[in-house]
Order: sequence, then structure tokens, then C-alpha cells
Amino acid sequence: MRSSTSSFSADDAPLPLRSIPHGSWPRTLLIGVILFLVGLAGWEAYWRSEWHRPAARNSDGLWAMTRDRIEAERGRGVVIVGSSRVLFDINLYAWQQEAGVLPIQLALEGTNPRPFLTHVAQETDFAGLVVVGVTELLFFNPAPGLRAVALQRYRERSPADQVSHQISMRVVEPVLASYDPDTALFTVMRRQPLWPRREGLIPSFPEVRKLSVSDRARHTQMWERVELDPEYLEIARATWLTGLNTPPPPMPPPEEMAKLMDAMYEQVAGDVRTIRARGGDVIFVRCPSIGPFRQFEMKVFPRSQTWDVLLQRADAAGIYFEDYPDLQDVEIPEWSHISSGDAPRFTRALIGHMREAMRARGTPRPELGQ
Repeated sequence: MRSSTSSFSADDAPLPLRSIPHGSWPRTLLIGVILFLVGLAGWEAYWRSEWHRPAARNSDGLWAMTRDRIEAERGRGVVIVGSSRVLFDINLYAWQQEAGVLPIQLALEGTNPRPFLTHVAQETDFAGLVVVGVTELLFFNPAPGLRAVALQRYRERSPADQVSHQISMRVVEPVLASYDPDTALFTVMRRQPLWPRREGLIPSFPEVRKLSVSDRARHTQMWERVELDPEYLEIARATWLTGLNTPPPPMPPPEEMAKLMDAMYEQVAGDVRTIRARGGDVIFVRCPSIGPFRQFEMKVFPRSQTWDVLLQRADAAGIYFEDYPDLQDVEIPEWSHISSGDAPRFTRALIGHMREAMRARGTPRPELGQ
């Protein structure tokens, strides 16, 4: 005969009771809030001592809000797609003063601009001037790049995403200098030298530290610390050197690479034709670089095999900085981006050369103030 206790299980055991300690819950809440505010104040004070100031967060939400201007401005004006060089180097307000148009800045740091050119061509009715920044390491790369996900997030954003961005933009960003991806707690922890290196880990491009500040129009310029703090400047340069010396991933066989490049050129040419069919146009821009960065680019991406082929296949105008002395006469502190003080002058000179290039093709553009 089975014992009556044989079916007993742990689930049948009485649950232990734990009494709630006596105390003042309002006082506990108050102490918690005070500790939080003290910690936040200390964190904020530290980062303000490290040159950080409240500024617009160059987030995917801000990118999406800027992208909405294409429809709001009825497909006219200037759209800029590219990587960090056209983001830093083109001063939006200098452009507005020179040509009467505030560009829609859609460039994203560390990101391949080709999917964004395709987006403008195929998913909008834009009929103005598209300025495409060409940084060879990114433009001629099959990978989408660091922030390509911004485009997918734009397509999939919800009302909650838009409300969250508005709260961030209007409530948090104007107040907190520490509200920056570069100062995020886990980012700072990951940056510390105490973590052991894992054997067999494939090296990747090192983390790029904060280099810029932006406003709500996505007008972006070099952060003053890069220009004025020699130690921080050396950090930025050392990052580039480490990245440039990192072995690249294995390349496809030459025949396959040639097919990939041909398909890439054809895609770009097709996007240019689509925009022109609506009455718009496209111009390519190669912004300055110097030092080890420039040496690497000339070695790995010769102009005759990249830039020249691009313009020929796309049948488009292009401005290459080495062709114009006034586009070279700029300060480039960390070898890849123009200083904030020289960006307005560079922008005005760039617009002048764009006007000449488009006139030479018989296609002057009103967006250039002509």
C-alpha cells in the first residue's frame, strides 16, 4: 500500500512568510531620490570638467526627424548623404547664407552612403540637388557601416519612438552634458584597460572617441576639445593609426570583386538617373584628408581606379579637393575632418566650385544660388 505522504512535493510546502520591516516609506523614497540626484550630479560634474556641454544628441531619432524634411519641403532643396567628412566639413549655415538653402543633412559617421542615395532615389520624390560625400574606405565597401541601421529604424519607427525622441530632445538634451554616447556607463567601462584580451578574437576597427557636436538641424562640427586639447587629439590620431594598421577582412577573388564593383557602379548610376528623371541632380564630393589617413587612401584606393571610374559610370559632376588649392587650405587636426573654424570658408569655396562644375555640364542648379 502506497504511503499517503508519497505524493507530497516541494510545491505543496507552505510558502515562507517574510514580514515587511517597519519604517517610513516616504522617508525611504526621499533618501533614494537624494542618493540618485547626488550620483547624477557627480557624474554630470565630472563630464563637464572633461569639456562636455549639453547639446543635441546625434541619434537615429534626430536623423529620422531630419529625413522628414524631404516631404515637408516638397522634395526640393539640398540633401547631403555621406559619411563623417561631409557631416563635419559642410557648414549648413554657411551654405544657407551663400546659396539661400538650408541643406537636409543625412550623412552618418562611419557609414556607407550608397544605401542612402538609393533611399532618396527610390523611396522619395526628391527633385533637388543630392550631394554625395565619398570616403573611399566606406563608399567602396560592401558593408553598410556603423550607423546604417538608422535607415531601417526610420522605416519601422512607431509613435512611441517619436514621442521618446521628442522627450529626449526637449527635456533631457538641453540639460545634461553627460547624456552622450561617449559618456555612457557601459561604454566607459568597456574602454578601461582592465579587461583581458581574448585569444582568437578577430580585430576590428577600434572605438572612435567623441569628435563632434551637433544641433537640432544636424549641423555638426568638430568638438573643440579635439582642436584645443593636445592629449585628446593624440587619442584621436592614435585611434586612426590603430584602425589603419588593423588587417582588413579577407577579400573575395578578383573575378568576384570585379563583379561586385560593377554592380555597385551600376546601382549608383541607376540612382542618379532616377533622381534626374524627376528634375533633380547629383554631385559627388571628395573632402580633404591628410597625413597617414591620406597615405592609406592613396595606396588602397587609387583615384584612377575609384573616383574617376565612379564619375564616368554615373555620368556625374564631382569635386575632388586636390584639384582646388582653396579646398586644401584648411586645418585638419586629426587628419580626417576639417576644424570648426575652417568649415564655413571651405563650404563657401565648395559651393563656388560646384556652381562652376554644374555650369560646365550645362546643368546649373538653383540650390547653389545660381
